[in-house]
Amino acid sequence: MPRSQTKAVRASSFPLIILVVVLAGSAPVEAASLRAGAAACNITKDQPSPAVHDPLRARALFLDDGKTQVLLVSVDLIQASGGLVASLRGRVEKELNVDGKHVLVCASHNHHTQGQVAGDLVERIVTAARQAADRMVAVKIGAGTGQEAGITMNRRLRLEDGKVWTIRRANPSPHDDRVAAVGPIDPEIGILRLDRLDGHPMAVLFNFAGHAYGGVPGGGVTADFPGFAAAVLEDALGHGAVALFVQGASGDVTPVRYKDVDAPPPTEQLGTMLGLSTLRAAREIATEEGGTIELLSETLELPRRRDLPERIESLEAQQEEILQFFTGVGCGTHGAGTSLNFKTFLPLYLKHLADPDHPAYASYLYKQEELFGRDDLVHLDAENKQRLEKYLQCIDHMERLIRVRSNLQALKRRLEKGPTGPITAEVSVLRIGDFLLVTFPGEAFAEIGLDIKRQSPFEHTFLAGYCNGSVGYAPTADAYDDEAYEDVLAQLAPEWQAIYEAKVLDMLRRLHEKPD
Repeated sequence: MPRSQTKAVRASSFPLIILVVVLAGSAPVEAASLRAGAAACNITKDQPSPAVHDPLRARALFLDDGKTQVLLVSVDLIQASGGLVASLRGRVEKELNVDGKHVLVCASHNHHTQGQVAGDLVERIVTAARQAADRMVAVKIGAGTGQEAGITMNRRLRLEDGKVWTIRRANPSPHDDRVAAVGPIDPEIGILRLDRLDGHPMAVLFNFAGHAYGGVPGGGVTADFPGFAAAVLEDALGHGAVALFVQGASGDVTPVRYKDVDAPPPTEQLGTMLGLSTLRAAREIATEEGGTIELLSETLELPRRRDLPERIESLEAQQEEILQFFTGVGCGTHGAGTSLNFKTFLPLYLKHLADPDHPAYASYLYKQEELFGRDDLVHLDAENKQRLEKYLQCIDHMERLIRVRSNLQALKRRLEKGPTGPITAEVSVLRIGDFLLVTFPGEAFAEIGLDIKRQSPFEHTFLAGYCNGSVGYAPTADAYDDEAYEDVLAQLAPEWQAIYEAKVLDMLRRLHEKPD
């Protein structure tokens, strides 16, 4: 049945996991029931150099419906590079006798591996996959959804001037009075539940969108919020159940309180919240025997953007405008001229903040001057107020310069790399019973995932980002004039969205119209 309208949530208010899917048609047709097996292993270096807060893991799920085999492997990494995909496909084809062309590798975008991933990563993944295949038994499956609206927000802030400012630790945030709105998020959790025939849980696959870059106190190695969520599920489910996280359309989605300086990173708390919300929803999902596995996979040529020189010119003009302010004219009568430094600014600012009407001294001295027709303190306050305003303008222009300069240098580096041809992107639609995964090899914006859900003919359709390659940021077509972090770094031209969404919807329709 058609999917009901999914509403984008406006919020005021993180490990990199790799999903591997292997399909082949060589299994015997006589098997009537769906079978599955799951396994997990540690993929952290045996002797890591920095502190390890929580280990990096690989989690494998092997499925077989009698006609098609599917292997899903979730690994805590930052991207599914072409080299990793090729190596894993080769090993799977050789050692598990599965067509390597049917291997899908997706990443959860974990930023905190700290270079401590084991050198024999592929070997460990294949070992986990083999263990999962060896443990296969008949299972029941069910698909459903949960909600978690309290742990993420859109990191692109719409400003009063129409531009967009991305929340980043590398840049200051804009002034509060300049923020007009925040963008959408998708709070939905997509869930595939698998139980053994005796009712005991075997595995849960859960899909959610949020940048996995919050980190932990002390900056140690961590699987970030998806790892904490998976641990909650596995501890609660028991019976050796495995929880596999699949990243969603999180290109513009950040954890809440990402830049908090008043408390340590709340990553474990946010992951626990996601895990509990997933667990609550999973317990309500009914499972049943049967279910088929189908895969459609195509390679697209997406257009590469060609407007880098124009974007660079625009940012250089903004940079020059800011520098002209700092140049000043006529001994500081214009521009950035200020007699203050931070040492003199701070106590003066606090005085004006504490008592705007009498910042220089106690009120009685002002009354004493007034009694004799003097206004020395009043004039002093007016002059100091101008000095404070000028210094605050300097800070504002400095913050703008940091942002403009960062984006400008990123564009120049992109231009120097020089490729001009189309960008190849592998796109797949995987159906496991009533559960649909649509893959994208990059950082799609939340709105892309919401669009696909709204238009899909299947009720339970979810976008799996960071799969089978890495094409970088993928903004919506209308975001390219915003001059914010993601659209500045994007390699794709704005037309990519229409091409990708049209192909995905065509693939979904073909699956929907296929006879059972």
